[in-house]
Amino acid sequence: MEDPNQTIIPAAFMALYSANGRPTATRAHVEARHDLCEDMAAQMTTLCDSLEHRHDLSKEEVLRRCWMGLLQDGSGVEPPEANWVVARTAELLEWPQPAFLQPAA
Repeated sequence: MEDPNQTIIPAAFMALYSANGRPTATRAHVEARHDLCEDMAAQMTTLCDSLEHRHDLSKEEVLRRCWMGLLQDGSGVEPPEANWVVARTAELLEWPQPAFLQPAA
């Protein structure tokens, strides 16, 4: 039976912690990482909105700068999580998904 208090984790985030269809981390670990990344994306919406208007940057450039910051040591997230955070931030802001996160054709 499923715990009604369990966090619903999007499939895109679960994919960060699975290989060959199998989980690579415990549910508790994935939930904790998802909570951190979701909180980070929510906080970044204010920053991104401010950067876009204050510095007259494109949405893509704002997201790229935030992504570059998340890729730095000490950011608290791993590179695949940084990608997810930026994609989620764009989604929350109702901005287009940045091209730099799209897989090469």
